[in-house]
Amino acid sequence: MELKNTVTQQMRSRKCFSFLWDADGTIVSSEKFAYDACNDVLKHLGKRIFTPEEFRELFLSDYRSHLKRMGINSMREVKFLVNTWNSRLATDKHKFKLHDGVLDILTYLYRRNYKMALVSSTSRLQLQLYFDLFGIDKFFSVIIAREDVDEQKPSTKPFLQAAERLAVSPRDCVVIDDADDGVKAAKKMGAITIGVTWGFNSHRRIFNAKPDFIAENSKELERVIVKELKC
Repeated sequence: MELKNTVTQQMRSRKCFSFLWDADGTIVSSEKFAYDACNDVLKHLGKRIFTPEEFRELFLSDYRSHLKRMGINSMREVKFLVNTWNSRLATDKHKFKLHDGVLDILTYLYRRNYKMALVSSTSRLQLQLYFDLFGIDKFFSVIIAREDVDEQKPSTKPFLQAAERLAVSPRDCVVIDDADDGVKAAKKMGAITIGVTWGFNSHRRIFNAKPDFIAENSKELERVIVKELKC
């Protein structure tokens, strides 16, 4: 995707970018875990289950809104899903892996002293599992989990809190996210946005969110960061 004028202006005036990363679907491949857990709960509750393609179209970063889309409405049903989900973090952790090439990009930015934050709608419990499995917490000086804010993406609050704690302007941030509501939130606060298409949302949803850049694989993400943003 071509650079927009606003991005060009930010590049000319910036001192240094800071990077705000989403976790699930962007860094960590957790789609299979989420899909299996949700569909097993739906089947247990006697509700309709969804195909992987439907799941990608239904997905929202705010898990309560996402569950409503899937027909899980009552507090009893939500509690059952959360309990099932959390118990499977221990038994099904083999379903998590890092997306190809992302670790190299994190390492590249980290070694060049770029400030980075992890901004996720995931629980701290699940993020801690990722830290234990993959050791990625060392890359981030700020970590924003679901419990740290009272609104989730597409609210700007998670990203704004991360920028504040990094002591940087939102307009000097680059947001990397696999969900359209993350891209929309980042655009609202004036950040540069990179939508990646290998995660929870379909290419169509990412494209329609109109990020400044779209990366379909880690090589394209690396190119945007190194060549386009000149980091």
